[in-house]
Amino acid sequence: MDELEMIRRKKMLELMKKMGMVEVKPKKPRVVIEVITSPTCPYCPIAVQMAQEIARKYQGIVVKELSVATPEGRKKAMEHNILGTPTILINNRVEFIGVPSFVEFERRVKEKLSSV
Repeated sequence: MDELEMIRRKKMLELMKKMGMVEVKPKKPRVVIEVITSPTCPYCPIAVQMAQEIARKYQGIVVKELSVATPEGRKKAMEHNILGTPTILINNRVEFIGVPSFVEFERRVKEKLSSV
């Protein structure tokens, strides 16, 4: 296959994806950060903001905020015996209770990125 043919095929595939003729599977995130929050917690927004900042710095990270005021958040809190907020889970494992230092938070996320 010559170079021109490869370019044609690539362009055709791009057009088919745009038109919805070819399903594009999203890449699975390598690290999922879940921040368990409470609506009355003054520290929870800080933890969420830190998680979002780390996700902007590195590829392959998804951040989810789960409030204990929602059924999904309550379920997650019960699964992990979480009694305080904010609690930060990385890849479904409790890593921090309370707001960690940004440096420590980032270090743990980088460890997870390199181990996946």
